[in-house]
Amino acid sequence: MKKRIVVFLTVIHCLIDVRAQGEIDFQSRVFYRNEWSVAAMLNSNGFGANYRYGKRINADNKRLYEVDFAYLKDPKEAKSYALVSYLAAATPSRYVHGKTNLAFDLRLGYGKQSEISRKFDLGGVAIRYFYNFGPSVVLLKPIYYNAIESGTDEWSRLPNPEKFNPGWEQRNIYILSRASFFKGFGEIRPIPGAFGKLGFNFDFGRQDRVVNALEAGIIAEGFIKKVEIMDFTYLDAEPRKIAQNQQFFLTLFVSYRFGRIVDPYEVKKKRERSREISY
Repeated sequence: MKKRIVVFLTVIHCLIDVRAQGEIDFQSRVFYRNEWSVAAMLNSNGFGANYRYGKRINADNKRLYEVDFAYLKDPKEAKSYALVSYLAAATPSRYVHGKTNLAFDLRLGYGKQSEISRKFDLGGVAIRYFYNFGPSVVLLKPIYYNAIESGTDEWSRLPNPEKFNPGWEQRNIYILSRASFFKGFGEIRPIPGAFGKLGFNFDFGRQDRVVNALEAGIIAEGFIKKVEIMDFTYLDAEPRKIAQNQQFFLTLFVSYRFGRIVDPYEVKKKRERSREISY
């Protein structure tokens, strides 16, 4: 009887070991796969999108290749309705007084991601930290406005859209609305710079091959000269600047990331099968 009990316990122990070993192999297979993903970003100075390709170095680390495209806002921007719209009995239009350029930021990043806490089952959360850095360029597109001039008895619209001029109000010229977004595309000016990004990744995806994650972090970025988004010229007795555009940016961000796991072995097998079929 004792021998049977010993044999039974031994068999159960072996089965448990085999099952546990299978789970470890499964997890190891997952950790060694690559991934691609896209993210929607909400920044403290705008919003943007991100594309990332992550290539495994080992079970804990991954090499990152990223592209960011973001819209930059000045912290002093404040939208208001064009007062002249009411005076001229036109449809009210919102605009940012003093805004001279739209700023679009393109970043190319190279970096690394490391595991802090692994996800051992599909209901868990993996915690990682990451960093990347690289060149960036901000593209400034001038904004054109439809303006209207006050005469002695009537309002007359300016014949062509014009760029913002801080002296308009002294000449009884007021903004009616923004012109077409495409107006001024031929005058886009690039300003090169560089950036560094540091953040944390919380992957809560419940599917093996799907990436679902929230990220948060900080971006430090600088350009070779100031990024002219606003015109802060104040006209009273003499023109003077009441604020300055920025050359260096410190940005907080949160993002939602969605993507797919890429198994290089499966990709290789599919290529081999397609070659065999073609032959």
